[in-house]
Amino acid sequence: MPCKEKNEQSCNLLIIDDEIDIVRALERQFRRNYHIFPTTSPTEGLSIMEHENIQVVLSDQRMPGMTGVDFFTRIRRKFPDTLKLILTGYTDIEAVIRAINEGQVFRYVQKPWNPDELELVVREAFEKHRLISDNRKLMQNLQEINTTLEDKVKERTRELEILNKRLSELNMEKNRYIGMVAHDLRNPIGLAASYSDLLIEDYDSTSRNDQLEYLGYINSNCYFSLDLIRDFLDTSKIEAGIFDLHDETQDYLAFMKHHISKNELFARSKSQKIVLQSTNDQIMTSFDSNKIQQVINNLLSNAIKYSLPDTLIRIEVSVEGDLILTKVIDQGQGIPESELSKIFQPFQTTSVKSTGNEKSTGLGLAIVKKIVEAHHGTITVESEPGKGSIFSFTLPIRENKPE
Repeated sequence: MPCKEKNEQSCNLLIIDDEIDIVRALERQFRRNYHIFPTTSPTEGLSIMEHENIQVVLSDQRMPGMTGVDFFTRIRRKFPDTLKLILTGYTDIEAVIRAINEGQVFRYVQKPWNPDELELVVREAFEKHRLISDNRKLMQNLQEINTTLEDKVKERTRELEILNKRLSELNMEKNRYIGMVAHDLRNPIGLAASYSDLLIEDYDSTSRNDQLEYLGYINSNCYFSLDLIRDFLDTSKIEAGIFDLHDETQDYLAFMKHHISKNELFARSKSQKIVLQSTNDQIMTSFDSNKIQQVINNLLSNAIKYSLPDTLIRIEVSVEGDLILTKVIDQGQGIPESELSKIFQPFQTTSVKSTGNEKSTGLGLAIVKKIVEAHHGTITVESEPGKGSIFSFTLPIRENKPE
């Protein structure tokens, strides 16, 4: 609920950006719900912090004389409870990650920002500040309660535990989804590195057409990595279950063939073969290419990773009513039945070991499940030790963007 509709406490938002137009735009967006203190000068921002009770600061990173991270470092000790939000672009990611790791920044938001998503981030910041303030008040109350009032002590303790649990959950969710970003970036960057290795090692003996093909793969995976960074920069989007699906109508079979060919390099390194089977010549439907590419790459990567050399990986695509059914079938080691129930949960790994010493964070299938369900589809797994696994997922056949 907006702070101006609540009487318990005011919500003061300090906005700092050296561009006056950006400051005015942010002031217009938030002035209905918060008390705004706008400035284009970090030095003036320090003065405002000294004279006003500021709960949340929203600052640009790149500013002359003092960066956003430098500003937050200056105020960190004197105003430890103030929530810090930073506006940044791709070039500032390393500085922002450093600030987050040092505990200075609550969230970072990419420029240009989405107003609805920024509204969510600011609201969460005030919510966390309120939790911190309530936490401190409860601690003070606990110290003042007479030791003979045991029932009162127990009641306040329970409230404190609930608040501390909520704060812990916020931090755990942030760390979990930062881990998801790192996991999902590994596959496209790995593909780009593999094709660049091929060019470097066999440049003279590689035909010009193959060179252009490899460069195309490198280029597309680099841009795909940038898209992932853009999608996951603001971790609150995923915490709130917000998926920005940019779907387009295309031939699903052609899409599958293209991305299967990009994974064949890894399969060939283990003498494995990937085949696509379908009774259809073409299946036109609408979906988010980048997101479904993540699904295909994760499932194929797992099939390659956990299958023995000289085995077959089969992909079957069929139309079942108004659904597209895709099956990824391997001849791998299989998964024990007792472990299947947790396979789509974040940070869960099975007892099955990869056949080429490949590593896994236990995040890939959790991401796959979220993407498929965001498309209003389902995903399941069938497996038997010694006989391999079948991962099946459905996508609805449609032309309109999913709600």
